[in-house]
Amino acid sequence: METAQKLLFLLLCLAGALAALWFVFSRMTRYRLIADTPTARVRSAPQGYVELIGHVIAGEDGMLNAPLSGRPCVWYDFKVEELDDDDGRRRWRHVRSGRSNHWFQINDGTGTCLIDPEGAEVSPRHKHSWRGHSAFPAGQDPHAAAAFLTMRSGNGQYRFTERLIFEHEQLYALGHFHTLGGGRDQLNMKATVRDLLRGWKRNPEQLLERFDSNGDGRISPDEWQAARQAAEQQAQTRQRELHQLPSMNVLTDPQTSGMPYLLSTHDEAQLIRRYRWISAGCFTGALFFFWLFLEILLAN
Repeated sequence: METAQKLLFLLLCLAGALAALWFVFSRMTRYRLIADTPTARVRSAPQGYVELIGHVIAGEDGMLNAPLSGRPCVWYDFKVEELDDDDGRRRWRHVRSGRSNHWFQINDGTGTCLIDPEGAEVSPRHKHSWRGHSAFPAGQDPHAAAAFLTMRSGNGQYRFTERLIFEHEQLYALGHFHTLGGGRDQLNMKATVRDLLRGWKRNPEQLLERFDSNGDGRISPDEWQAARQAAEQQAQTRQRELHQLPSMNVLTDPQTSGMPYLLSTHDEAQLIRRYRWISAGCFTGALFFFWLFLEILLAN
């Protein structure tokens, strides 16, 4: 083996071992968090990073329709691929994909919590793949007559993959819990007044019409003080309106390193087994790449 080729293989093995080790620690982190974080109840959940388990309810916008199959759901992720056999090599080429960011809800019997799926690592139980002869399957093409079950043909140059969460499924959620409304939200009154005044100054004509009491075409110090008082009163009105809002529980992405945002319709025990096996598989891969690295390094 030539020196340059040997060095390339050594670098590839080292990169593979490091990538596998990264996945080991990443999956083990999830495994430990799921196993060690106690399940909170929505009614009494603390503000911060929590684990919730409840049944899915559609959001305020109602049910969604899956883009490919047309099935009613509360969340979807889809992918369309085309079989490309140029140069005699058959491979699937990405055509388009998408993911729902519509909010939905869960209820655990003690209360309801809104779920923001943006940024979440979602692992639903329902994943469907099928092939067809058109880039627009029956659920998406209004001129197609075939129903969802008839789309599952075993051939065709297009492959469709869809992952779905349905209403009434049980959902495991691990993320940042916080409660809005109910008198909890406090405006920064100085910042609110400053923003109001800045906005009024951007429209001088309306500012003069409203506060130029002597009609001289400019805002005097006394008139500016009147504008400030009006801004303070408007800020106080906004604060009162916030206090009157009902409480609303929300689960979102923590956006903090080491605190993943997980949503899954697999139960907690299944998730623990899943991440344990993934960690074990990645560790085996790391050992294999390290063994291969030594074999190449010591080879004559």
